[in-house]
Amino acid sequence: MRRGAWLRIESDDGRAGLGEAAPLQPLASAQALAAALESGPCRDAAFDVANLDLEAQRFGRPLAYLLSDAPRLRVPVNAVLFASGAEALADEAARAVAAGFRTVKLKVGSASPDEDIARVLAVRERVGAGVAIRLDANRAWDEDTAIRVLHAVERCEIEYVEDPVAGDLRAVGRRTNIPVAADVATIGEGERVVRARSADMLVLKPMALGGLRVTRELAVAAIDAGLGAVITSVFDTAVGVAAALHLAASLPGPERAHGLATVDLLEEAPVEGLEAPHAGEMRLPERPGLGVRLRVNAP
Repeated sequence: MRRGAWLRIESDDGRAGLGEAAPLQPLASAQALAAALESGPCRDAAFDVANLDLEAQRFGRPLAYLLSDAPRLRVPVNAVLFASGAEALADEAARAVAAGFRTVKLKVGSASPDEDIARVLAVRERVGAGVAIRLDANRAWDEDTAIRVLHAVERCEIEYVEDPVAGDLRAVGRRTNIPVAADVATIGEGERVVRARSADMLVLKPMALGGLRVTRELAVAAIDAGLGAVITSVFDTAVGVAAALHLAASLPGPERAHGLATVDLLEEAPVEGLEAPHAGEMRLPERPGLGVRLRVNAP
């Protein structure tokens, strides 16, 4: 079971800043969550976001303006597809495109290579040209399997494949025309990818990497080095997603879709202020600070 916690910091002037800690690992109890939050990047991220929320409220502007002089007011986001069978997945992709999404992301690697190939081909056929397709293998393939599947779907104009193997991503990148993305677990790992140019893209989860400021520094370094950077959530509530949205809105470089359309995947979370995606984009909250708040009756 995933467990997380909200952080609320109150200042002497009566303002309150919100942060969120959402460890990626399953935690069996509230006691395990407390132990996990004694130190580490999730705790650091919660405090970073809460302090930035307070600072931006005093500044009187949305948080993104602390990170950039001219943030984007709307951020494109990708739809995450979950269906397993090829036809069901193609139907899900078509519904996402009808709702306005121009980028879809699907998991691969848990089915057989032939099934994954069929799933990708079905999605491309159904959505047509002009819709970006992202693949995420979660390091499930060995190198030969990765190359086999990627060669079979090269004509589908895949935007990138995330973590195709657990080993050297360059080994896959050298043998396919599909860009390779690295979902990095730490800031140090991301810095090594940038220095070595061992991937074409970085996938960055600020709430798992220590917060907005350190993640933005890494993202800008990647962009300056000619790599892409995609900001994603950790399937947290609107507090963490809003923070990641502010970060994504602040990034320089070419516009690209980010992985932030995930709040509706939660059954319920007593947070308000973050609009759902519309026409494949999320709008930056207009209120000063983070722009979201816990409902009065929230625990």
